[in-house]
Amino acid sequence: MLNTKTKTCPNPECRYHIPEYAEKKRWYRPHGYYRCPNDPDRQVRRYRCSTCGKTFSETYFTRNWHLQRHDIDEMDLLFEWCKGTSIRELSERFNCSPKAIENRIVRMRSLAESKDVVLEVEQRSGT
Repeated sequence: MLNTKTKTCPNPECRYHIPEYAEKKRWYRPHGYYRCPNDPDRQVRRYRCSTCGKTFSETYFTRNWHLQRHDIDEMDLLFEWCKGTSIRELSERFNCSPKAIENRIVRMRSLAESKDVVLEVEQRSGT
């Protein structure tokens, strides 16, 4: 289930796109499921805004929403970018376009600014 205190309607025209309104009322309702194209055994929950009717999935508010490349290690990308590696070099390293790297950096920056990001750090055994 979504957390209404931190999530807003994805429709910028909707009243519940404004966080002050969204936290006062449960503005969405369940609207079925869909099967993930990359993992057909996984069902993803869908929701509909009670006011504007906009539909969205539970993945809409995650870092990986609408990303085509799930194989890019964001921690690796973040560390390399912070070290000063250029966008062009990063795109060559991750075998993707410079625009894909820019999109990831912009997404990570906006999530960090909204303080709505959780980074998963793997611990390696023996370290």
